[in-house]
Amino acid sequence: MSLRIRLVALFVLPTVLMLGVVPVASAAGAPDSLGLSATYDVSANLQWANHRLVVVSTATVTNTTASAVTALTFNLVPAKIGQIAMNGVTVNGSAAPASLDDMNVIVNLNSALAPNAAATVTIRYSGRLNSTNPNRKWLFAERHDIATAYRWIPWLSNRYAFKTPLFGDAFTTQVASRVDVSLTSDRAGMVYAAPGTRTSVNGNTQTFVAYNVRDWNFSASPDYQVGSETHAGVQFDYYTIELSQSLFAANAKKAFDKYVGFLGAFPYSRMFIAETSPGFAMESPQGFWIPDSYKPADVSFAVLHEVGHMWFYSSVGSNQAAEPFADEALVEYLTRTMAGFRGPRCATANLDGSVYSYTSDCYYDVIYIQGSNYLNSYRKNVGDTKFYAGLRAYYNQYKNGFGGTKQLLTALQAQSGVGGFHARFPSLFPIGQ
Repeated sequence: MSLRIRLVALFVLPTVLMLGVVPVASAAGAPDSLGLSATYDVSANLQWANHRLVVVSTATVTNTTASAVTALTFNLVPAKIGQIAMNGVTVNGSAAPASLDDMNVIVNLNSALAPNAAATVTIRYSGRLNSTNPNRKWLFAERHDIATAYRWIPWLSNRYAFKTPLFGDAFTTQVASRVDVSLTSDRAGMVYAAPGTRTSVNGNTQTFVAYNVRDWNFSASPDYQVGSETHAGVQFDYYTIELSQSLFAANAKKAFDKYVGFLGAFPYSRMFIAETSPGFAMESPQGFWIPDSYKPADVSFAVLHEVGHMWFYSSVGSNQAAEPFADEALVEYLTRTMAGFRGPRCATANLDGSVYSYTSDCYYDVIYIQGSNYLNSYRKNVGDTKFYAGLRAYYNQYKNGFGGTKQLLTALQAQSGVGGFHARFPSLFPIGQ
């Protein structure tokens, strides 16, 4: 997510205030479920006329840890912004106690889940799609004849609060090997922009399957015009109403070619770009959203940026709240190899902070601008060959897993032999490293 931050940052005072860090670890009673694995089988009814989404989501959870598990934490953004009503939770078919905690659903198991054992957890809820924009309500909305549903599938995660409504992301989810989704609408002719492959259409019901994704977000509209093409063996799909498909395509293919040259093969066989109602540009595995409020120059920049997120956060995950440098600074670096680098407008600050460490005035300037400039200076110092070998090594090691700021910089150092990270990353690298 980038462009709205970029525009705000142009008009702010050049100051940075290091704030107290808001905890991002699990709260009491909200276990860290990132160490477990799950597949998801989900059905949803998109009630277009009533502005609601009614969901039945079944996660088949396997305990891949060495200890028994007594509770599970699921990330669910509509729990915070969707006025949801919980319609029951079952574990292996029996009712189970559950509670809402900010944008999290905490499910207490009726009996402990032993190591290597599996359980099916079904969460039923309905949520109201927003018609207003503030505080990221556009993530779960029906506006401009477009529905948007972001992190609407309850997904195994750590406990996070919805604490970054205006800048930064507070999401950490791991890859699921398979996600099956069935979407039914009361509106005929609905077109869905979503990850994976559409496997069937039966009346107003469409089914999809996706593999190796760390979430499954969609937008939908009966007014979408769809354009498709194949480029370098990858399917590109464009979903638009007012925005230019040719502008989407030109920038997406330019970024794709550039980043493949830097990083190696594209992580997926398909990429979609969907026009959405006003909000921010927002990434998902295999695709991303571009708001209809963006001007052409903003569309071009946002597409360049969001294509980079297909590698970093979509494929290589990271803790976006605690370590925004790992995906946003790196993706901004890729973007600015085409859009051009610029100097910062805020005071120099450490790059190892969380999204809560910076003011809204200077978060973009520090993490995106200063971060991308740091990587560019490092590249100039060590040379292109060693720098991009480090990026490829980082990507290959953590694909479909979790990387992070220290892992990224360590991979660069392993290829170049050049460290010296302490000055800007003091919490991650002791003096001399």
